Amino acid sequence: MLRNRNKDATGPSSSGRYLPPVVRTRSRSHNSRLALAALGLLAVLVALASGPSSSPVASAAPGRDPIRGVNFADVSQPGSACRKGLSITPPKRIAVAAGQSGLLDLGRLTRLEVDKNVAYGDLDGDGAAEAVVHAVCSFGANGAQDTVQVWRMDGGDPALVATVNAPSTKVTGPFPASVKSIAVAGGRVTVTWTHFAAADPHCCPSQQTVIRYRLDDGALRAVGKPTTSTAAA
Repeated sequence: MLRNRNKDATGPSSSGRYLPPVVRTRSRSHNSRLALAALGLLAVLVALASGPSSSPVASAAPGRDPIRGVNFADVSQPGSACRKGLSITPPKRIAVAAGQSGLLDLGRLTRLEVDKNVAYGDLDGDGAAEAVVHAVCSFGANGAQDTVQVWRMDGGDPALVATVNAPSTKVTGPFPASVKSIAVAGGRVTVTWTHFAAADPHCCPSQQTVIRYRLDDGALRAVGKPTTSTAAA
């Protein structure tokens, strides 16, 4: 076994093999300490002269809304979202995973699904965005209950603020309407509902009605006049 005979040398660079020792001279060590001390003093003077520095984290993510990071496909839904499709009293919450619940009512084949497309916008003017989520509960042969929901962050968790269901049949005709699309702009939620005209076959609703909503004291309230037209193919 080779031994290091130089008392002023460092140990081997690697334990796996021997490399020639590097010798430290006293003059180099002394000069290095002086250089480091000078650099440290210079850094202190620069910091004092420049004042407090800005945080790179804060400046890297301005305007980032935490609600946009929520995966609503895995957020439990209120039981009321399936009240029409259940033969029993709806539960308080409905567990959802990967955008859908388990079977909620075996006799009616009731199941809740959450649309993966979420709209965002500041609906209450506080500078932070809310999320507008669409959920639909299907049941029976052709039954469905559409719900449009507004969520906001509360203490780090998403909280349900308001919901609205399909408009009155006085607006959309004798059969319930379903959500075609949702958009958020100018602090308003615009929902396009598809529905049936009197002579439509059960497969194909030919009408659509656009309704705008505002968030008002914990509720989505319709504003303006609904606009009905022929549904685009």
